[in-house]
Formats: sequence, structure tokens, C-alpha cells
Amino acid sequence: MKAIRLELKRIRTLPRYAMLTLAVLISLPVYAETRYISDELRVPLRKSPCNRCAILHGGLKAGLKLTVKGTQDGWSHVITPGGMDGWVESQYLVRQPIAKTRIAEFEKQNERYRTQHAEMTEALKTARGEIEQLSAQLAAIQSENEDTANQLAEIKEVSANAVKLHTQNQDLLKQNKMLQSEIDVLKATTEQMANSHTQKWFLYGALSVFLGALLAVLLPHLKKKKRGYSEWA
Repeated sequence: MKAIRLELKRIRTLPRYAMLTLAVLISLPVYAETRYISDELRVPLRKSPCNRCAILHGGLKAGLKLTVKGTQDGWSHVITPGGMDGWVESQYLVRQPIAKTRIAEFEKQNERYRTQHAEMTEALKTARGEIEQLSAQLAAIQSENEDTANQLAEIKEVSANAVKLHTQNQDLLKQNKMLQSEIDVLKATTEQMANSHTQKWFLYGALSVFLGALLAVLLPHLKKKKRGYSEWA
């Protein structure tokens, strides 16, 4: 009688276990987390969540990244990067990559940082060289600008002097013309005076000749008259 009651009780609890198992199975596809194989050397991947179940993979390497689909009684339903679906004991899984993996990742990051640092250092060196070249070019341009400014100032000064000289030259030309006019007037006056003086001397000479001729004519007559007077006396 007691055995019958126990059997009935077991039969009654079966639906609850069945429902619980069904709920776990239904929830498995929804549950997904990332886990990593711990520092154990090898972890077997089994077909079902038990130590006596078939082994699908003889040993998953430490640090291997797995996708956890669900858990059951200390076991984790996982999928490997290669797509294998199986179970491993949850005690061998950790949330963070193992030290070896983290160190390797850190070394990779460090190498990337070193490469980036070297590239940035080279870029900085190139930029400094370009800055030095630009600074030298700027200094040369500033020097050329100063020379040009000095030349422009000299040109302005020469231009001002040239304008001044041109003005003075024009004034001198005007004065020269005035003096030339005065000289021409003086020349004309001198020529007139010279001509007048010549004419006077010519008249004086002609008059002298005339008087000489007149005396030559009159003197004999005067002598004759004197003789006549003497004789009459």
C-alpha cells in the first residue's frame, strides 16, 4: 500500500518536472552571454550536461571565447567560435578573459600604441621640419619686404628729388629764355649802336674830305686875292 502511494506521488510530480524542464529548454535560445575557458589546460565539450555524456571535443583551450546559451545544474550550454554546440561545467568558465589572454591583448594594444606613438612622433618631427621651413620662408619674405620697403622709400625720395629737379630745370629754362631774350635785345641794341657809330664816322670822314677839298679850292683863290691887295697897295 505504501509503495502504491509513493508511486502515485512520483507520477503526480512528473508533470511539474516536465514543465520545469520544458521551461528551461524554451529559455535556452533566449539566454546568451559571453564566457571564457578558465586557466585549466583542457575542458571537454559534452553533448549533454553530465560527466558520463558523450564528449564532442576532447579539450577546449584555456582562454577560448564561448557563447553561453543557458545553464543547468552546474553546467553551461555553450557554442564555440567554430559553431559546435555542447555543454561544459560552469566552474571552468569565467566572465573575463584569463590573464594570459589579457596579457596578450594588452601586448597587442601596447604594440598598437607604440606604432601609433612612433607614427605620431614621425608626424610631429615632419610638422616641426615644415614649421622650420615655413619660419625660414617667412623670415626671408619679411627681409624681402623690408628691402622692398627701403627701395620704395629710396624711389619715392628719388622721385621727389626728380620732381624738384624738374621744377628747378623748368625755372632755369624760363630764366634762360628770359636771359636769351635780353641778350637778343642787347645784341640788337649793340648792332644798332655800332651801325650808328659807323655812320657817324663815315659822315665825319666825308665831311673832312669835303672840307679838305673845299680848302684846296679856296686857298689858291685866297692867295691870289692877298696878292692883289698887295699890288693895289
